Amino acid sequence: MAHAVMALAVCCLGESRREWSLAMQIEFETAVAEGKALPFAIGCLAAAGREMLTREEGRFVLTSYALALCLMIPMAALQIGCAVLGLPYLYAGQGGLRGALLEGGTQEALLRGVYQAAVPSLSLLLLLLGLGHLRIAWAMLERDWSRVRRAGMLTLAAAATLIIFMGTLFLDSRQAILQAAVLAIELATLSVVTRWHAQLFRAAVAEDSGS
Repeated sequence: MAHAVMALAVCCLGESRREWSLAMQIEFETAVAEGKALPFAIGCLAAAGREMLTREEGRFVLTSYALALCLMIPMAALQIGCAVLGLPYLYAGQGGLRGALLEGGTQEALLRGVYQAAVPSLSLLLLLLGLGHLRIAWAMLERDWSRVRRAGMLTLAAAATLIIFMGTLFLDSRQAILQAAVLAIELATLSVVTRWHAQLFRAAVAEDSGS
């Protein structure tokens, strides 16, 4: 555990604080010998976190991970779980689409076979949405902005297809529209993050040229 916490602290400091990282690692070996490895590692992680907040590069990294861990991955888990478990999120409290059909009115009774046949297609679209969120998050953390754009457009297309498909079948698409709205917010936020990274890169190049 102590070594894992220490490795995380070193990653937080990055290449710009390489000398500090090396000094901390040397002191960490002493702390291990004295049996105080975990408290020392936690202190280093806290110091690295404070250091990141003082640098724009550090704030950028924290923002990227917060966006991935607090928004994209939870949305991916929700959509993948919804696809696997029978669309419970799209039809909350009704046991998914199949349960909603059993409680439906005359229209649902007449078209029940069509709706049941549509469940795999709806599940596939939701699965694609969830995997798209994971791909966007991964590409963002790797700073591969062209892949972020491609994955974002494909995921947005899957969301639009889901809404159109549900509308064609006269299904309640409010939750699907909400998911598409969240995706649009994510993509708008990513455009800001992309520009922020470009500004940081230009600043780093200018600093290297000056030195």
